[in-house]
Amino acid sequence: MKIKIFTFCLFVMVFWGCANKLSMGYYSVLQKGYTFNANAPIVVIYDKNDLLSSGYVNAVVYGLQMQGFTSVYKEGDMPLSRAKNAVYMRVFRSIMPFPNVNYSFAAIDDGMLQSCYWYGSQFYCAPKANKTIALTGYSETLNYISTYHFTLDWYDLNIKKRVLYVDGSVNGKTCGYSMLFRDLISHTISRIDFTRPERYQYYSDLPYYWPCN
Repeated sequence: MKIKIFTFCLFVMVFWGCANKLSMGYYSVLQKGYTFNANAPIVVIYDKNDLLSSGYVNAVVYGLQMQGFTSVYKEGDMPLSRAKNAVYMRVFRSIMPFPNVNYSFAAIDDGMLQSCYWYGSQFYCAPKANKTIALTGYSETLNYISTYHFTLDWYDLNIKKRVLYVDGSVNGKTCGYSMLFRDLISHTISRIDFTRPERYQYYSDLPYYWPCN
């Protein structure tokens, strides 16, 4: 009995753990041979008409500071002319159509006789007709897939080149998590490797108190 209870509890824990995770992605490309200077002045810029992105500028500034960059400012707090780097940030949601096609098949009588053969001098055919698989139905629905993104475009203003691009994403079920973009920014910036490009998927735990059915 104790073994059954333990097994059930283990199953519930595993199921609950899987249900309370976000499927996240990380992608980056960078200028080969470029060296990032942690002490160089950085200005985080954004589209002032983008109300969603505007609300997360401070989170980006804080995230870069936590990565060891000592002079990070948001646009307006420091003139762009005094900066060495400009980092353009954006958060957004993309929606893509995903068609789902269903086919129905059934075995039908094709009208042909089967099992015909010669026996001695006589030709025989069984009375049972052949069956064949045929398409009997078709339906199509259009679903939509939502993906949430946080992107960084890092420009060196001295050489006038983009030296780093980062795209962090959340795919699939989000459980209505209200801190989605905040956590996405934090996870993405903390994962930046300034020496090589990377691309991979990972999972992030939702808070234990956040329900996800």
